[in-house]
Amino acid sequence: MVKIGGFGHIVDYLQIAAAGYDFAELDIPEIAVLSGSELKDFRQKIKKGSPVLIASRLLPVTESLFFKIGFEPESLRAYLEKACQKTAELGIRALILGNGKARSMLSPSDRQKEDVFIETLSLMAEIAAKNQQEIILEPLGPRYSNYINTIEQAVYIIQKVGKDNLFTMADLRHMVGSKDKFDSIVRYLPYIHHLHIDYPLSYPERLYPAVGDGYDYSSFFAAIKKSGYTGTLTVEADVPNNWQMAYKKVEMLLAAYRSIFI
Repeated sequence: MVKIGGFGHIVDYLQIAAAGYDFAELDIPEIAVLSGSELKDFRQKIKKGSPVLIASRLLPVTESLFFKIGFEPESLRAYLEKACQKTAELGIRALILGNGKARSMLSPSDRQKEDVFIETLSLMAEIAAKNQQEIILEPLGPRYSNYINTIEQAVYIIQKVGKDNLFTMADLRHMVGSKDKFDSIVRYLPYIHHLHIDYPLSYPERLYPAVGDGYDYSSFFAAIKKSGYTGTLTVEADVPNNWQMAYKKVEMLLAAYRSIFI
């Protein structure tokens, strides 16, 4: 049975847990800067509520990084060690590398620097492994990045890195944006360790998926069912004004597609 998660920030955690989600997906840079006492207090809240199984936006970077002249993967080590250690203390076992701008190429010739990105991923996976965590490389649509837009492209890079704790995921919005076939979920199931869903046609807004919103989710759910996937799925949308109502929208959507999804 797929577990359904809510996406937000630390301040949203208690509302996510109270709304009924199976787990929360939170922001990594926000956790990375918590003090020791803040981390301890938050860990106590999690013990009383829903688990935080996934965290996303691995790096606090909003501009091109990996393909800049002079970039060294080792420059990230101190931050990565801190981020992995603190998220692991909260029970988070999967860290998502989206960071579309950080990994965007500045020119077509940057493809020649791909080995630097592969070395960086290897470092990320190495540090995550020390904390019993995995790294999830997220394919992003062309509106968000010009590099690694499909599941197949992510798998190619994962195979190049060769780390056994490096995986990818399927995000409905980005699959639609990249025209990635939903059958990729079936084809590459061994590499897929997480899913994201929202209403995929809005931009830049990320609206909650809902019955009657004008998008047919049946093909996405059918591919999930055909693949046999039984992991985690986060509703990665903009933070709602009312978490309870947002979760009810998700429940209604899943109920509408129950014959396919379950």
